[in-house]
Amino acid sequence: MAKIEKLKEGQRVAETAIWLEGVLVGAKIIIGLLSQSLVLISDAVHSASDLLSVITSWFGLKIAQKKPDERFSYGYYKAESLGTLIISFLFLFAFWEMFTHGYAKLFSFSLIKIPLLALAISLTDALVLFFFGTYEIKIGKQVNAQSLIAMGKENKTHIFSSMAVFIGTLAAYYNVPYVEGLITIIISFLILRIGLTTAKNSAFALMDVSPGKKIEQGVVKAIESVAGIEEFYDLRLRQSGPFVLGETKIGIRKSIDVEKAHEIADRVENEVKKNVFQIESFMVHVEPFKNDWRHLVFPVSEKQELNSKISDNFSRALYFLFVNFKKDKLKGFYFLKNPYKGKKVKTGLAVAKLVIKQKSDILITKEIGEITYFALKDNMFDIFQSKDIIVKKAINNFLGGNLRELKKATKSF
Repeated sequence: MAKIEKLKEGQRVAETAIWLEGVLVGAKIIIGLLSQSLVLISDAVHSASDLLSVITSWFGLKIAQKKPDERFSYGYYKAESLGTLIISFLFLFAFWEMFTHGYAKLFSFSLIKIPLLALAISLTDALVLFFFGTYEIKIGKQVNAQSLIAMGKENKTHIFSSMAVFIGTLAAYYNVPYVEGLITIIISFLILRIGLTTAKNSAFALMDVSPGKKIEQGVVKAIESVAGIEEFYDLRLRQSGPFVLGETKIGIRKSIDVEKAHEIADRVENEVKKNVFQIESFMVHVEPFKNDWRHLVFPVSEKQELNSKISDNFSRALYFLFVNFKKDKLKGFYFLKNPYKGKKVKTGLAVAKLVIKQKSDILITKEIGEITYFALKDNMFDIFQSKDIIVKKAINNFLGGNLRELKKATKSF
């Protein structure tokens, strides 16, 4: 779902909520006045504050759809967060109204008329808003609209407040003391908790808070999946309304040309946006990678340590010799048997994948085919050709800068 489509979907849900809650508020006010049920009228006032919250959310989601311009170059996404903050204040107001009303009801009784009608509307209100609240939360999570999630949670608590009205109406009708007041006070504190949580989340979003570990881990995983990146750092993510904006720096080897480096940066941006749907914008800054380590690999025909002979055929070599250097000082080496030597088709591709898994980045060989060459280059390998037979001599020539880097395969088949 495209970014603007997500906002439009959230706006459509908010529009439905406006009509639905408007009808319920009107019905509760009318029936509350006819039945003289103060608890029902109080609940109608509470629902009216919810209706204002929905209108605020709808307005915020609508503004957030505006395209960036000269004044707001990052877009209007934070309008949704601002609307959510306003909603939280309305929740706090509703808490105080319900709390004071509930406290007053501890010491008084309501004279209820037509109780069946009052009971019916409270039950209808409970069921309708509970199921619609569940739907709001579902859509809110899909489009990452915090205002919809907040309203959905608050609407689900209506099943308690409406049940409170139901029980309070019965208690008032039969003159049972304290029940109406106590239930109203309990519900008021549930609304207080939602209001405080909503205020905190929206305020943090306006202050560019990090979107959380789950989204950060998704971004990290997407970055690490892109070949050619030696390191990444200064990863920054910030919440902007229903979306997330981010940036990072990636380290690319100096041997990679500028055009290829920008291709890698574009790949990082695309992978992040593809795997983390909340990301709206992700800037990638390319930096030269400085590393003292070099990881070489040689196709060899025998296991004679550094005196091994380089194989004439990369894909059909008996072994691969992996040699690690730090600041041109040998730090270790190991052999890996070639399990694909006898493979009849796609041998080069299978061998390339085997070598790539060893985390090497420099291949020194005598010959190499096209498929293998491009598979390794796509994974940012530097490939050099050696005319020497012995690995040790080839290493000395490489460290001395005397080996030719291959810009294409040596064999076309």
